[in-house]
Amino acid sequence: MTETTEPTTKASHRVAETYFVITRADGTVIDLGRGVYWHRNPLRRLWWRLWGQPRFNRRAAAANRDAARAAKE
Repeated sequence: MTETTEPTTKASHRVAETYFVITRADGTVIDLGRGVYWHRNPLRRLWWRLWGQPRFNRRAAAANRDAARAAKE
């Protein structure tokens, strides 16, 4: 006989997010901001997909370009 364990209550969390910070060997710190986001509300998740995620991608790409330029110098 197999038993399955089902949660007895709803999840209490409403938001989950992760912030990214790059610390380079020379001591420079680059704050990329929020990179991963989830919200219980589907409208807020849609907002993140349309505005938040592309903004994070632009910040990360700019940081990579700056690092590549610094490495060439």
